[in-house]
Amino acid sequence: MASAWCSRTLALVGLVAVWCTALAAPARANVYASKAEALRAAFPDADRIEDRSFVLTEAQVVQIEALAQAPLERKIWTLHEAWRGKELLGSAVIDIRTVRTLPEALLVVLRPDGAVRSLRILAFHEPSEYQPPDRWLAQMDGRHLSPELHLKREIHAIAGATLSSQAVTRSVRTALALYQVLLGNENAAE
Repeated sequence: MASAWCSRTLALVGLVAVWCTALAAPARANVYASKAEALRAAFPDADRIEDRSFVLTEAQVVQIEALAQAPLERKIWTLHEAWRGKELLGSAVIDIRTVRTLPEALLVVLRPDGAVRSLRILAFHEPSEYQPPDRWLAQMDGRHLSPELHLKREIHAIAGATLSSQAVTRSVRTALALYQVLLGNENAAE
């Protein structure tokens, strides 16, 4: 009798699991642009975009993490430099970071002076209600790396999407620190 009860209970649990799965909204990852598409859109006047890859030394990791006030998740980075003739139009960094449990890919576009020119979300795998709106991203435009470039200081938080706003702010701070350490002196001399 107990085994019949167990069989019916397992069948019922299996039926409920199938039913719940069928009713659950399908998870969607939003991918907005490829790297090439995003770089072309960020630098429409460029006649070429050159990729410069860097393998960071331990000293550079320490310096960048201190400036960014955020941990680096990798030591290999690529900075994409846009050129029109001999004129540097700007640089861009793609940062992929886990927001809550899923990743986002962000293109941080920098002016030649190292300030943020714009941000573009390339992919966002968390639920769409956690994605920062373009208006929120625009508050980063023109910013340089500073102690005030944090949430609840110069940067407004997003109600209900704190982890997303933290991830974006860390990405921006990291891109600015990478630029400063890897290219800052080089571009200041030009």
